[in-house]
Amino acid sequence: MAFNNKEAVAIVLDVGRGMTEVPPGEQSRLQVSLDAINMILQRKLFSESKDEVSLILFGTPDTANDLASKDGYQNITVARPLGPVDWDLLKYIQNDVTSSDISADFLDALVVAMDHLTEAIKGKKGFGTAPKRIILFSDVSGEFGDDQLDDIMASFKEHNFELSVIGSDLGDEDDTKKDDNTANGHAKPKTPQQRAGETLLRHIIENTDGESYTFTEVLPALSYFLSRQVRSAAWKAHLEIGPSLKIPVCLFTRVKEVKAKSFKNVYAKDADAGIERLRTYHLNDDEETEVEKSNTADGHRYGSTIVPFSEDDKEAMKYKTEKCFKVLGFTKSENVKRYQVMGDSTWICTAEQGDKAAVVALSAIINALYETNMVAIVRRVYANNGAVKLGCLIPQIKSKCEYLVYLELPFAEDLRQFTFGSLALDDSSAAVVNKKFIPTEEQLSLVDELIDTMDLTSAGKAEDDEKIEALKPKLTFNPHLQRLFQCLQHRAMNPDEDLPELSPAIAASLNPPSDVPEKTKAVTEKMKAVFKLEPVAKKEVATGDNIFRDTAEGEPAAKKQKLTTESDLSGGLPELLKPKVTEVGSTNPVEDFVALIAQKDEDKFNSAHRMMQDMIVKLVVDSFGTQFYPKAMDCLKSLRSESIANGEPTMFNDFLLKLKDQLSKENRTNFWQEFIVQEKLSLITKVECEESKSTQEEADQLLCAAPKAEEKKPAVEDTDANELLDELE
Repeated sequence: MAFNNKEAVAIVLDVGRGMTEVPPGEQSRLQVSLDAINMILQRKLFSESKDEVSLILFGTPDTANDLASKDGYQNITVARPLGPVDWDLLKYIQNDVTSSDISADFLDALVVAMDHLTEAIKGKKGFGTAPKRIILFSDVSGEFGDDQLDDIMASFKEHNFELSVIGSDLGDEDDTKKDDNTANGHAKPKTPQQRAGETLLRHIIENTDGESYTFTEVLPALSYFLSRQVRSAAWKAHLEIGPSLKIPVCLFTRVKEVKAKSFKNVYAKDADAGIERLRTYHLNDDEETEVEKSNTADGHRYGSTIVPFSEDDKEAMKYKTEKCFKVLGFTKSENVKRYQVMGDSTWICTAEQGDKAAVVALSAIINALYETNMVAIVRRVYANNGAVKLGCLIPQIKSKCEYLVYLELPFAEDLRQFTFGSLALDDSSAAVVNKKFIPTEEQLSLVDELIDTMDLTSAGKAEDDEKIEALKPKLTFNPHLQRLFQCLQHRAMNPDEDLPELSPAIAASLNPPSDVPEKTKAVTEKMKAVFKLEPVAKKEVATGDNIFRDTAEGEPAAKKQKLTTESDLSGGLPELLKPKVTEVGSTNPVEDFVALIAQKDEDKFNSAHRMMQDMIVKLVVDSFGTQFYPKAMDCLKSLRSESIANGEPTMFNDFLLKLKDQLSKENRTNFWQEFIVQEKLSLITKVECEESKSTQEEADQLLCAAPKAEEKKPAVEDTDANELLDELE
């Protein structure tokens, strides 16, 4: 399906005498106009826009337009008929547009542009009802006739034209102080003819809803390249709620990451020459035997083994699904954490256009979710046999519309588990709080002040110096893409030159707003004094090379590594030769447990926790009297503290309850009474760890209730053994 979203644009450029009159050392208005046109065309080119552009020059020595006659429309040239933007047009703008000493009527130029656009789009597809745009670059200093003014304005409205004027300031008619009549904003007195032209243009703009910009306003906005604009096709589905409610909805992509196109391999001597890529398959043997692709199969690694799958196997193992958009349930919006949002795009969900019943039904759901601060959790399958996605629908209500925002959520396999140490700063967790981490009131106040001075909501400035928000996403361009486009454009236009320096506009986008560094300077100086930071010397990793290496020739002997210093060896040579810990042993169980959970290659906390549980039980049960009880108690303390630090109180609490029952069965209740109760080592409570579900009352009750020792049945004497002993006597 083709979209009718193409735009027809006519660029009308004044090349007459008034556009080149400028004080010495200043840039002419014609040159600034050419720079602006060049930027407009580059944006169209790099965004792969389907819009078509024509170039019309007035003030030329020759005349070339369809309306030309002896009585009018002289010195106006259609330099480039309406068509897609290409490199030839860019080169023409840069190299072939020249000024003249002739002035032409800008109103005649507008009429020529209107006629050209109207005739040029006849029979062409894709333009639809989109307005036709005319962009006029002129200082309107030449003579003009206004006898057709009413007809021109009527044609603008009747044939759906839009007018944009780039040149002098057309703001207030009576404001004689704003004479922005040069490219860089320096004032130059306006002639009476020019003021009359500006008055006429102002009248046209007011009656046709047009726009006007000065060169100072338009150049910064045009200094960025636009990426390709992709119109999102609607994904249509039924929002299913329960077995009987189905609402026809459409989803549109609202936000999606733009990625730079990859480079293509071309023949260096002729980029237009085609290159074919040939791929062959060979065995990894001495002869590198070639094999046919039909004799290969895809393999999936399973441990160290590669398991081959045929095409039939791959088809059979697919999870069969059907296209759907089903609500699984509802939850409070705070249950969907920011860090859980994933995927590379954001979708907008609206009711299907033209279905009034769907609009009413979806509106009711949106308002209900909004009023109850809830979101919907949904199951989404894009197409039959497609991947299943889990997402949420967030209600959005604005003055003119209401819709649902779809965000993708992770499955359990998508979540990455990281273990961080506790940083308790509140008195309620006094058991684990580290007082040195608690900020002072002065420190808190300074951080608040720093945030205020770096507030982006008022860091920008509008044209009237009014404070506005800075770095808005829709106005902040990706510097990586901008630099790429800049280099592509330069290399295409100048193939033999070096790549240009970074554009000032791109460089500015990489820095904070201009006022922010100055505002924060005083605050950061205060913070340096209040937050005293001391450099920490990096500890050299103890390796065989840096321990036993010889010093360079001429180096003093005092600088040679000392094998006797604890800081250099960090445990000495035995520590360096110590094998990697894989399990909790009975010799140094606490050290083994800590070493296991500290390993960064994978998360071994759960397995190490179970090993430590088994070791505690083993030490208690196998103990001769109370010999191993202290070691078992050290293990239990370590297990408890690490469970708090890693946010896993439930594992420890469950084990402690089981341990109490097991001690009763093994007749080892003295370990509970003499060690655990005496040390007051009980359940991890909510006060100590937020993830815990146990209260302080439950912890105290566990210690008060003593485990019941099981009575052992008297042993039955072996009759045969007694008789044998009697005979020996």
